[in-house]
Amino acid sequence: MSKDLLLYESGNGGNLLVKNSDITLVESLYQQCYLALFGGNLEANTTGSEIPTQIREDWWANSLLNDKKPNKQFNSNTERVLDKVALNTSGRIEIERAVEDDLKTLRNIADFTIKVIILSTNKVTIEIVMLRPGDLDDKSFQFIWDNAAREIITEITI
Repeated sequence: MSKDLLLYESGNGGNLLVKNSDITLVESLYQQCYLALFGGNLEANTTGSEIPTQIREDWWANSLLNDKKPNKQFNSNTERVLDKVALNTSGRIEIERAVEDDLKTLRNIADFTIKVIILSTNKVTIEIVMLRPGDLDDKSFQFIWDNAAREIITEITI
């Protein structure tokens, strides 16, 4: 597994963890899940047909890092769907589909299951269980979304 920058969710967006004046690295798929679901690309998905002179509404790194690799682009459909649906049975199904779509970039490196649980009229939990080939233990990740505040509310190292 390769190293990635360690992010943590403080309830107001992902932050880099700095220790001893240096950015901390970690070996985990949690960062990939977090960025795929909540990468901040609320305006538009990358289509591949964007006009160079037009202002892009998609995530800036899709064109910079993965311009020719659409299967590696982050589009944050989950965050967009959470921002628009009611937290009810049909909304839960839409959220689950968005999570599945956002995580498709990880299908080639891990198997995963997704469970979306409506906690209340304003809170939803997204649980992701991943198993990488060759790993003996699966990894479980959980995000709690506050629909009223429109943000992740758990403070957790990711």
